[in-house]
Amino acid sequence: MTALRFGVAGLLLLPLFARRGLANLKLLPALFLACGAGAPYVLLTAGGLAFAPAGHMGLITPSCMLLCSTIGSYLILKDPLTTNRIVGVLAITLGLLALAWDGLANHGDLTWLGDAMFALGGAFWASYTIGSRVWRVEPLHATAVVGVLSAAVYVPGYAWFAGSDLAAAPWREIVIQAVFQGVLSAIIALLLYTRAVAILGAARGAVFAALVPTFSLLIAIPLLHELPTHLQLAGVVLVTAGMVFALGLHDPTKWRAVPRTATPR
Repeated sequence: MTALRFGVAGLLLLPLFARRGLANLKLLPALFLACGAGAPYVLLTAGGLAFAPAGHMGLITPSCMLLCSTIGSYLILKDPLTTNRIVGVLAITLGLLALAWDGLANHGDLTWLGDAMFALGGAFWASYTIGSRVWRVEPLHATAVVGVLSAAVYVPGYAWFAGSDLAAAPWREIVIQAVFQGVLSAIIALLLYTRAVAILGAARGAVFAALVPTFSLLIAIPLLHELPTHLQLAGVVLVTAGMVFALGLHDPTKWRAVPRTATPR
């Protein structure tokens, strides 16, 4: 999956990267961003599923990412740590706990290793969130840097050691995953997320990662015919309420006024 994700994304973004290069970024910051949202992040979170259940990842990775982004935004970017933001983060964490409660009941001998990988993956994504703000990287350029550098570092080694595994998979599955992983996840999702962080800030932009398990739960209703439990529904409500507080949407006086356009005569 990692090879498909960044092999396709790196190939599609290569013309842009060839034209702009690293631009104002130096090599170490560029590699830092590529580690945060590139192949190392995917390998940690996906690899952790071999040792711990998905319910653990649904709780640990978004929670660690949100916590690290909030603290990093306060310490590095000097963003104010308001009471509303603290309340919002706590509510989101409780909501994620409710959503992942069923999966937390499953344990194994190496569950701790998977949990550690999920936590580290959340910290990696938070580092990308903070780094993109510190170096003020334009979203499309950041996406190209992550995609191309991840492809350059990871894909050759994968092709050398495990390329036959990919060739053994059905072509239909390869194409589907190439589009989903390489285009939707590695390019479009990262581009939109980076743009949101540029507009909202690192701490507020990181809040939206909590929607991943929530949307997974809701999408499973029509696609997999899986009905959520009362506890999971409570988790959705808590996550939503936490986002409202963390983004300051509970106070109408802080909403930005939208200028009205003149009515044509």
